[in-house]
Amino acid sequence: MMLVMPDVNKWPYKIHPGGKNLWRYVTRYPRISKEHEIEYSISELMTMVDTTYDVRSYCVIAGLSDGARIAANVANLRPDCIRTVGLFSPVLHKDQLPNDSTQTYFIYVGKQDIFRSNGKRFHRRMLKAGYPHQFIELKGSHNWRIWQTCFADFLEKL
Repeated sequence: MMLVMPDVNKWPYKIHPGGKNLWRYVTRYPRISKEHEIEYSISELMTMVDTTYDVRSYCVIAGLSDGARIAANVANLRPDCIRTVGLFSPVLHKDQLPNDSTQTYFIYVGKQDIFRSNGKRFHRRMLKAGYPHQFIELKGSHNWRIWQTCFADFLEKL
């Protein structure tokens, strides 16, 4: 297995949001301009992966928090090679849904996660559309402890 993890430091601010100001940045997020979206530059990464590694037949993408939204969008852009998608504590838009019903999604949320409702809403939309997926709720919140568990479980399912 090969794991490619690009640095997606996409915050358009000089100082990373954090502490008590984090929620202000999260709620402003939909208004951030499109040139800061990693999806708009993902073709460079996918070209590098396509030309460097043999992933023509099967590729997996996963992300946590906002990275899960990015992973879902990248999967929509490259359904030709991305077959499985892992979303850990996903921050998804309410109308987000895959373009390809042949991809399998694994959606992980913590029972105390601040974005649990986003993951559940995505799960309901996937059910309604008849798309293959698994929805997994674990004990925990929006932090590294639960993401380690999600990642380990996701790898076992692969």
